[in-house]
Formats: sequence, structure tokens, C-alpha cells
Amino acid sequence: MAHPPHNALNWNDMSLQNILELAIEDEIEARDYYTVAAGHAGNTSTRQMLLGLAVMEQGHAEALRKELEDLHLQRDLETGMAD
Repeated sequence: MAHPPHNALNWNDMSLQNILELAIEDEIEARDYYTVAAGHAGNTSTRQMLLGLAVMEQGHAEALRKELEDLHLQRDLETGMAD
């Protein structure tokens, strides 16, 4: 895990950006977990289900990245730094 366990985080001091970044890390970790598990699956249906879960986790990470990009754009607009 790239960051401390969730119960060890000081959530009161975290920004939305920090929370989104941690969530993206968690989704990527879950994607990798399912991908590795699929590589060890003993049958095709289990492998396919695990790969499908990996794809879902990747989709979650992409959606969170989009939210993070939108947050940065919103901040840029608020500070007059957007194009």
C-alpha cells in the first residue's frame, strides 16, 4: 500500500485533492490485485470475472482522475489562471 491505512489517516486535515489522489491509488491497487489474481485463476470463468473486476477498477480510477482534473480546472478558474 502506498499510503497509510485509512484508519491511520487524519481525515480532518485532508483536502479534496488528497482524498481523490488516495482513492485513485486504492483503485489502481485493486485493479492490480484482480489482474494478478486472474493470472492465478484455475478456470476460465473465474479468470474472466476477475479481469472484468480489474476493468471496473480501472474505470473507477479514470473517473476519479477526471474529478481531480475538474477540481484543478475549477481552482484555476477561481484564481483566474485558466486559459
